[in-house]
Amino acid sequence: MPAGELLLSLLQGLRKFRTGLLETEFLNRFRELGGFPGTVPVGSGRAGFRLLLESMGMEPGAEIIFPAYTFHPIPAAVAECGFKPVFADVDPFTWNIDPEKIPPLINPRTRAVMPTHLFGVPAAMDRINEIARKHNLKVVEDCAHGLGAKYNGRPAGTLGDAALFTFAMSKNLPCWGGGAMTVKDPDLADRMRAALGDGPPPGGLTILKGQAFNIAAILLTQPVVFPWTLYPLIRLSARMSSNFFDRPFLEEVTPISSARGERGGKSVAKQFAPFQAAVGLRQLVRFPRWLEKQEANARRLRSLLADCPGLRLQKEPEGTRSSFLYLRAWVEDTREVRHALLRHGVDTKPDDMRNCAGLEIFEHRPQCPVAEGLGGRCIELPCSPFYSRRQIEDIAARVSRAMTTLTEESIK
Repeated sequence: MPAGELLLSLLQGLRKFRTGLLETEFLNRFRELGGFPGTVPVGSGRAGFRLLLESMGMEPGAEIIFPAYTFHPIPAAVAECGFKPVFADVDPFTWNIDPEKIPPLINPRTRAVMPTHLFGVPAAMDRINEIARKHNLKVVEDCAHGLGAKYNGRPAGTLGDAALFTFAMSKNLPCWGGGAMTVKDPDLADRMRAALGDGPPPGGLTILKGQAFNIAAILLTQPVVFPWTLYPLIRLSARMSSNFFDRPFLEEVTPISSARGERGGKSVAKQFAPFQAAVGLRQLVRFPRWLEKQEANARRLRSLLADCPGLRLQKEPEGTRSSFLYLRAWVEDTREVRHALLRHGVDTKPDDMRNCAGLEIFEHRPQCPVAEGLGGRCIELPCSPFYSRRQIEDIAARVSRAMTTLTEESIK
């Protein structure tokens, strides 16, 4: 995010007038963005997901099927709510859940399937919905990466029974945190709204205090600042074999906790704050342009790197339009490749998705060879909508040189 946009979003969020109308206005405009059904905005995406789980009326021990290669805190939330996450392997080309791996996992305790539109690439929703209807299962879309993506012309988030969206600063509708759940069942939406925390939402200054790291990161990664501040430090950290700069992106895998909120033994989701709604209204105006530029940059970079040695890019299924929130590539040795790219002036992000079927915190740990081969081995390439075409071409040239050099060295 450019420094100017950062400042303007902060000023927009700190406005005090019209506070009582902000949340309703944001809610209406977000619904219009994708034709989303019953939308319940919440203080965070994860809290909203737990709110959905606790409002669905599932019995303890009910099972929900997930892709094995996904963000582990989401299935962890299922376990913390007293249910059981079950893992299906993923497609080797799209990296999304493989629909044909779902039926063998279904049993009398199965209640839902939760496909992830991974990195903004839509999952195979027609086949997933067909399987779900046959077995009377709910379909909950994980749209944390998928806002703006389309499947056969329909927006992600309208394809199942419910969907999870998040507005964290790394997402394509950044609202300084917050999230939303969309649900087709109006009674379920009413139960979720009734279960929202009664206390006042946090104020703007409280939210900004919690976002201090993100503010610093945005400022220090501005093009005129980054080469003289963080880049030399990141290069030094790499030479010292330190992962200091990776730690903020790699969420620690911790044992499943049964701790919940105070009310009724359940977690209490906070309301979407007026500050977040004010920022969101500004972002919604700009979102279509950002999405168009993000998609154009991603497609350009993908095209330029299509034959790059040592990189394997995620495939986009036919009939879909991906949001390409993140452009990630599989590599054989992430450490070696990331250090090589860094030497050529390209900073990348480590993989924060994991093969959840291999994590000891979960009870269900089947063999998922495709997810096992992906977890921890997909790096994120820079592909911001704020990059110009010339900058994208420069990134592609640097990546190509680095990977070609690595390939030639490995042959010698």
